[in-house]
Amino acid sequence: MQLLSFILLLAFILLRNSFTIFKGNRERTKVESLIYWGRKLIEVSIYFAIPGLLLLGVIPKNTSQVAYVLGVLLSLKGLFFMLWTRLSRDKDWGFMGDDSGETLFTGGPYAYTRHPYYAGAILVGIGLYLQLNYWLALLMIPIMFFIAYVIKKEDAFLEQRFGQTFLAYKNKVGVFPWFY
Repeated sequence: MQLLSFILLLAFILLRNSFTIFKGNRERTKVESLIYWGRKLIEVSIYFAIPGLLLLGVIPKNTSQVAYVLGVLLSLKGLFFMLWTRLSRDKDWGFMGDDSGETLFTGGPYAYTRHPYYAGAILVGIGLYLQLNYWLALLMIPIMFFIAYVIKKEDAFLEQRFGQTFLAYKNKVGVFPWFY
C-alpha cells in the first residue's frame, strides 16, 4: 500500500514540475507575490514534505481501507486531469498575467472545468492524505481557500483579456467538474 502512495506522490511531483523539466523556467514577472509564494509554500509543505514524512513513517499513519481506496481513486483522477491539462496546453502554459494566454482554452479538460489543473491538484492532495493519514486531509481546506482566491484572480484576468467570450464560457463551465 505504501509503495502505491509513493508512486502516486512521485507522479504528482513529476507532473507538477513537468513544464520546468521539459521546457525550462518561465519568467514570472507579472504574478502577484502572494500568489507566487503561496504556491511555493503549498508545493513544498502540503504536497511534498508532509506526504514525504508520512511515507517515511515520521508522522504516524492513520487510515482505513475505505479511505485508502478512495484516496487512490481521487489521486488517479487528479493526476489524469493534471496530465490532460498539460497535454492540452502545449506551448501556451504559464503563470497568469505572463505572456501566455493568447488562446482561451474551452475544449479538452476545459470543457468540464475552467481550472482543470487546480481541480486535479486538489484531488491529488486530498487523495494522498486519505491514503496516508485521513485526518491530515483537513490541511487541504485552507489550500482550497487559497486556490479559490487564485481562481478569482485568474477569472478576472481572463475576463479582462477575452471579455464576452470568457463570460459566455464561464456561464457554461464551472470551476470543478462536479460543482458549479
